[in-house]
Amino acid sequence: MRAEILRGPNLSRRLTVLREIDVAAHDTLVEALPWAAEHLEGETDFAEIADLIAQVATETPESARVFAGRIGAEPALTADVIGLRKWALHGLQRHRHDAKRRIHYFEWADPLVFSDSRAKSDTDELLDRREALLHYLAGFGFDDFAIDLHEPRPVDMPSPAATIDGDVIRLPRRFEGVEPKDREFLLRAILAHAAAHLRHSPRARPAGNRRPSLLAVTALIEDARVERLMVQQYPGLWALWGRFHTASKQVSGFDFAGLAARLARALHDPAYADTNSWVCKGRELFEEAAALDLHDVAAFDHLARKLSIDLGKMRLALPRHYRPAPTYRDDDAILWSPDAALPRDEERHADVEFVDYDKLDDNPAPVDLTGIDLRRRFHYPEWDYRLEALRDDWTTVFEDLSERRRKAKASHVAPTPRGPVLGLERSPDRSIRLSRLPEGDELDLNALVDNAVQQRARLAPDGRIFCRHGRRRRSTAIILLMDLSASTDRFVPGSFTKVIDLEKQAATVVAQALDAERDRIAVHGFVSNGRQEVVYERIKDFDEPFDAPQQARLAALTSRLSTRMGAALRHATSTLAKETADHKVILLLTDGEPSDIDVVEENYLIEDARDAVTSAAGQHVRTFCLTLDRRADPYVRRIFGARNYLITERASAFTNNTSKTLIRLLAP
Repeated sequence: MRAEILRGPNLSRRLTVLREIDVAAHDTLVEALPWAAEHLEGETDFAEIADLIAQVATETPESARVFAGRIGAEPALTADVIGLRKWALHGLQRHRHDAKRRIHYFEWADPLVFSDSRAKSDTDELLDRREALLHYLAGFGFDDFAIDLHEPRPVDMPSPAATIDGDVIRLPRRFEGVEPKDREFLLRAILAHAAAHLRHSPRARPAGNRRPSLLAVTALIEDARVERLMVQQYPGLWALWGRFHTASKQVSGFDFAGLAARLARALHDPAYADTNSWVCKGRELFEEAAALDLHDVAAFDHLARKLSIDLGKMRLALPRHYRPAPTYRDDDAILWSPDAALPRDEERHADVEFVDYDKLDDNPAPVDLTGIDLRRRFHYPEWDYRLEALRDDWTTVFEDLSERRRKAKASHVAPTPRGPVLGLERSPDRSIRLSRLPEGDELDLNALVDNAVQQRARLAPDGRIFCRHGRRRRSTAIILLMDLSASTDRFVPGSFTKVIDLEKQAATVVAQALDAERDRIAVHGFVSNGRQEVVYERIKDFDEPFDAPQQARLAALTSRLSTRMGAALRHATSTLAKETADHKVILLLTDGEPSDIDVVEENYLIEDARDAVTSAAGQHVRTFCLTLDRRADPYVRRIFGARNYLITERASAFTNNTSKTLIRLLAP
């Protein structure tokens, strides 16, 4: 079986790549073949595993060796290749800044956490509805929050409650005991409850030496208090939350969690009757406090303490995996500070430093910023075509603004003056309508009515009963995006001109030829050094003229590193989203397909770039590629579409084709 699998050319090529990256991981994986083969469908599955281990090895060879070793020791892990891929990529992203934790993850974490079919179904449904849920949360006045998922848990562990973590609301990956028809209501109930806390709860109170059972009861009372306040403003929430209050003596029992759930229902539903004395006492105390002032947090804390003492007398302990009921309620972590009680003030006097502002130096010494990365960071997702999903915050784009502001050292050669690009003359615009004309393209109905009225009144009619559309030049916002990777340092076949020099000439033509009053042009470039360092350079911004500093920056550009095209396109699209224009265009100048040092899988970056282009189109941004790669047709067609690219084989035609492309893109 091992010889049969190794005989495949596809797998052999992948293993060769892995051996070039890390020999130890390669040897360990090859040794695991006889044991893993029975769990794989064939060469394709094992080729995907080889690609996965190679990708891990590009970032952390030690983790790749541990990963390959676990496949040999636990061959059943390969039964679900997709789940294994999710697990490995999750570890790379979560522990990207901590090498020790990353190795520990690949050595000890459960690789089957992403193989839970129920969690996968619930997660996919949640991610599909994330945008709609964010709009729902914004309706309560919280439009700067994000929705994310909890860390995956093994199947035998209970699913955690939702939590509010800063400006992120984390939801469980699977919902237990909830019917599919109730999922939508549950998600809304979770967010509405979170909004109640954000609006009415005091946050991050020091827990001090309070017992866990007291914290749980206090949180239960606080949940009921904020919901009562929220229902006063949004009465429909009472029915929404009431769908999930199903606790009763028969269903919930008499332990800590059961009584807490029954009290939660009693505080929510006045019609619910419960015979338990503790539940009745809790309802009575709560209603007394609510009648006085629902905003008096101290009064509700006091009644929670009384209820907690009664639970202690009943010898009811807080369960190990206690989760607030009903299902939509969060874990109340927002209420408490993770720190212990604050020390007494007198114990902190020694730490206080008093500053005499009268003796401060007016000219302090400059701060030493050596070794500090001052570049701006932007995080973007990346499309994994094997998982058919976006990897959130997978790439990091850097912008070095300080470098832009420094004067370029390269000498500037004044470009040849050029006139405007021909073909961008004024064109008809349906938003402009000229009426009451003696002749035109259409009849003006208002003028016709006026003429009929004048004739009935025996007055001489005006006669100007036509209209037509006006003409104007539509505004545009264009980003000329230059590929500055190491391959652009080569000569164009059949000439003595380098690719990067042609890109500079084309950028100069575009920047000088467009009408500055109507067209906003930016010239940007990009290179990459792995997913964690995509460098984005702004040679000329929209609000800058193409003067000597910008021309000097353009002349100083050099070829280096790799081409992670998708991340650069997403950043350019994000930049264009801030512009107001009739046309938004990204014109990409490149010499080859996307590639990077940490990607070994074929088609991975091509599919990611295709997704970036599709996302840009969804934001009304047109993306076009002008390339010098004679063999580019298969991948540029795949990325940009059949009518959104042009292959130029001759260096002499590249600059002229750039102008022709602009005419085509900006035509109405």
